[in-house]
Amino acid sequence: MQKTEANVRIQKLRSEIRKQNKAYFTENRSDVSEDVRDALKQELIALEAEFPELITPDSPTQRVGAPLDGKLPKVRHLTPKESLSDAFSHEDLLDWEEQMQRALGKEKLSFAYLCELKIDGLNISLIYEKQRDGTYSLVRAVTRGNGMEGENVTHTVRTIEEIPLYLEVPQSATLPTYIEISGEVYMPKAALTKVNKCLKENEQFANPRNAAAGTVRQLDPQAAAQRELRMFCYGLNTEAANAFQLTTQKEVMETLHRLGLPTNRDYRLLSSLREAEKVYATFLKKRDTLPYDIDGVVLKVNDRRSQFDLGSTAKAPRWARAFKFPAEQKTAQILEIRLQVGRTGAITPVAVLTPTHLAGTTVTRATLHNEDEIQRLDVRVGDTVVVQKAGDIIPEVVEVLQNLRPDHAKIFHMPKECPSCGSKLERPEGEAVHRCPNKKCGAAVQEKIEHLTSRYAFNIEGCGKETVEILLERGIVTDAADIFSLTYEDLFDLPLFKEKKTENLLLAIESAKQIPLERFLYALGIRHIGRETAEILARRLEWPAKDLTLRQREDLGAQSSLFGTQVKETSVKGILPADIGKTLLSMEGEELSSIDGVGPVVAASVLEWIEEKDHQALLQKFEEGGVLALQPEGASRKQTLLGKTFVLTGTLPTLSRDDAATMIKERGGKVSSSVSKKTDAVLVGDDPGSKATKAEELGVKMMGEKEFLKMIGT
Repeated sequence: MQKTEANVRIQKLRSEIRKQNKAYFTENRSDVSEDVRDALKQELIALEAEFPELITPDSPTQRVGAPLDGKLPKVRHLTPKESLSDAFSHEDLLDWEEQMQRALGKEKLSFAYLCELKIDGLNISLIYEKQRDGTYSLVRAVTRGNGMEGENVTHTVRTIEEIPLYLEVPQSATLPTYIEISGEVYMPKAALTKVNKCLKENEQFANPRNAAAGTVRQLDPQAAAQRELRMFCYGLNTEAANAFQLTTQKEVMETLHRLGLPTNRDYRLLSSLREAEKVYATFLKKRDTLPYDIDGVVLKVNDRRSQFDLGSTAKAPRWARAFKFPAEQKTAQILEIRLQVGRTGAITPVAVLTPTHLAGTTVTRATLHNEDEIQRLDVRVGDTVVVQKAGDIIPEVVEVLQNLRPDHAKIFHMPKECPSCGSKLERPEGEAVHRCPNKKCGAAVQEKIEHLTSRYAFNIEGCGKETVEILLERGIVTDAADIFSLTYEDLFDLPLFKEKKTENLLLAIESAKQIPLERFLYALGIRHIGRETAEILARRLEWPAKDLTLRQREDLGAQSSLFGTQVKETSVKGILPADIGKTLLSMEGEELSSIDGVGPVVAASVLEWIEEKDHQALLQKFEEGGVLALQPEGASRKQTLLGKTFVLTGTLPTLSRDDAATMIKERGGKVSSSVSKKTDAVLVGDDPGSKATKAEELGVKMMGEKEFLKMIGT
């Protein structure tokens, strides 16, 4: 990027960041997520690092926080407030440690770290003043503001019951006039639910952090007192810490606790960054079960002398890092828009992006869903967009930051022909998706085969996109069933296929031939049949299962023959692929749609698929290739939970959550991830989190493992 172009981009980024900071810090609302604000800031930091001559004193990267709005009295901080620098990866942490070692001139120095949870709340400083009797009285509570001065919010913070109005300190300590405590005011998730129930829909808070910020800035302390704010304290001013003769960060936390200040007890003393990553991974998994929001962990050098020697930059301590969880949202620029053909012929516009690290992976593409969505968002090539992972899996574009739109941005027009086979695209009435009508479309066939070999279908390792593409190009396979007839000779001469890789793939195919019925139905790629619906069909329909003897050839290490003459025989309860077709052909639409969880749309899709002669022939071909569907475990159990929906939360005494879910499904029940009025029961274990709170609010029945096992007759 040239300097002139960089300057234009920098000015637009600064303007957008200021706008979003004002909304977030001053107006108590989030126009975009914190992840998006972080992404914009990181892009600005990178550009200013590349062009340092373009840095100005008023840049958002040069200041802490945001301007105050003047509604509350401004107060000068006793000591300047700093913000933490962020780390997003193991490499970031290693760089940080190396920077500290170089700063201290000790390249082999190892640090101990105190690891604390990064509470997603509002930074507050509590000022306690020494009284004549030796106690300390709370005289002021101040927001971080711009780092030098903040807003006086003593009147609302005093309403937080867990914050002591007085501190009793050891009389032997010679302490300064003021003790300054740093911490985070937050609103528990359950409290947010109660607050929002009392507000109009357009006045409700989007998240606990916004609710905490809005409540602290209430002019009426009585209104604040009703909102159940909480606080975690984690910092002590240097003068007081020295007077207490504290030598470590851990001692700071212990002293705050002894003084009666609220602290989060989930801190850990660690001897290495590797240990920090383990704690990080633990809380990444647990974050949704906690009663409050966290967005990462904070690592602090434990030794206070090292903290002093390391010092701070203009705005951040060198001895601490916020190790943030993978962003759920990031920003990226659209380089072009391409069309992707799905296994059912559906055409999906895909945005090709500047690489961005999102939720632990580098993302270069994101779905735009369909033409209507592109028009609704007004997406153009060249735009800066907000990207998130839908269901933590598929990246999607959710917003365009139009203030950052370049002059050369191009409007996208939906092509009229399939990018793969050239067929004229169709858009069925009532649908938003364009489709390629050619059932032999090469791109669609490839997608079908990739779907069949994927993790939740046949899970054939070594048969990925590149392999499937080569097999199709050379005419070795023409449909998904051909995979099960591949030979050593078919594969050995392919690019990158030597003896070992060929043998590994053929062994993976052989072991995949016996597959649970629900995974086989999913692997067929029938429109509207996802994993959950496939499982419902597998358990609800009466399949002609037979007692069959499997004859599997065993690997003897031969080359072109690969499999020797020794045969292992196993008795199983299975369903032949051709019999699956016959069962579906015998079904009436009304009968199929009446099954709970199926419905008329899915039923019509299934019947339309099986009525095609090519698909009946495909099932026969699977059978000839040795594929066998295995009857689901528990398929013969009585459907005592039919029509009932369960939610699982917490850690059960003896059952894993997967085991409990299987027991419910085997008896005809459903397992949902969220509690609603339609939930029949919540199975509760230890540390249940917000789902149990929600169930209690809605009056949904809750039960433990013992009651559950008794109910299902185990």
